[in-house]
Amino acid sequence: MTAALPTICPPRADLDDLVLLRRGLYGSDARLRPLPVPDEVRDAALAAGGLVVVDPEGVPVVRLETLEPAGDGVVLGEPHWLGWPSSRPFEALHPDAPTDLSHTEVVLVAGPADVPATVPDGAVVLALVSTSLDGPADAVDTVRAAVAATGDRSRVLVLPLPPGDADRRRRLLATLGVDDAPGATPADAAHGDDRSGPSEDPDGHGGVVLFLTGFSGSGKSTVARAVATHLVEDGRALTLLDGDVVRRSLTAGLGFSAADRRTNVLRIGWVAAEVAHHGGLAVCSPIAPEDEVRRQVAERVRERGGRFVLVHVSTPIEECERRDRKGLYAAARRGDIPDFTGISAPYDVPAEPDLRLDTTGREVQECAEQVLALLRPSEGSHRA
Repeated sequence: MTAALPTICPPRADLDDLVLLRRGLYGSDARLRPLPVPDEVRDAALAAGGLVVVDPEGVPVVRLETLEPAGDGVVLGEPHWLGWPSSRPFEALHPDAPTDLSHTEVVLVAGPADVPATVPDGAVVLALVSTSLDGPADAVDTVRAAVAATGDRSRVLVLPLPPGDADRRRRLLATLGVDDAPGATPADAAHGDDRSGPSEDPDGHGGVVLFLTGFSGSGKSTVARAVATHLVEDGRALTLLDGDVVRRSLTAGLGFSAADRRTNVLRIGWVAAEVAHHGGLAVCSPIAPEDEVRRQVAERVRERGGRFVLVHVSTPIEECERRDRKGLYAAARRGDIPDFTGISAPYDVPAEPDLRLDTTGREVQECAEQVLALLRPSEGSHRA
């Protein structure tokens, strides 16, 4: 029956909710909350009478039967548990069942800044975060800091409570016998320093994604290469994700429809975010015409603990067309290239980039220096 039913991989928060529900951590009377499902999957699942929820690795977690719509884009059903999601960092610190903490000093933390410098003997640090190999870096940083702060006579428990659901939070803490925020210590009182995570590291230990966007022919790839060359000569390891180079490798097979161009940028952003997550520097230079897609890339980078630097290479379309080294504008004017950005397809001008750079009549190195100035506070480049 499982194989015949439609499947869905929901966001991490919904998977976390299912795990906590199955382990009884919301109480014995808790029920499945409405599950968001895309319309096409929802219709197929309702017709089939069931739905299988899988994790990002494709592992079946639960089969929902006796489905019924519960509002726009959501369904309810009777859960039949199939398995557990794939392992995650600090899995051993997740309680398998409710534990009574009513007579224990509890420190609630939800971010690195919440973790006190030391934890009293016998206390429990309750980390309400969702750790994963591909999610926000702050969650792992929080648990790592909590483990470091606890001694042999205190311990850490991790509960992946989905954010923004006050009822689930109340149920979870009540099941554990915990008052909301007992013993929680403000960050400034606990240690007086800023544990805001890798993306705010003033020494540049967190990674960086430098993202240049602009029309074809604006000079973004040329400037990106000049910046990359400068940094490599200074001894900095980096990954250059240039638009044309990426299309011959990472996104080979994609066309130039709006959907394919969107996928191209999102793939570039995904790789760049992973580079930043591991403390590296990624330099990207796609056209990236859609503001929403650029925002998604920026969010992904920040979730992974990196710093996102946006440069709008604002060279006017007239200058880009005058250069036209590849003959693309001429082909677009003839109608040979449909949906060409700036001619027959729109470009969303970034409202607040970190730098707006017009390359008209300027030397490449001069432009590169402006970009390098953005990176120096965290990249440590001191070359003139």
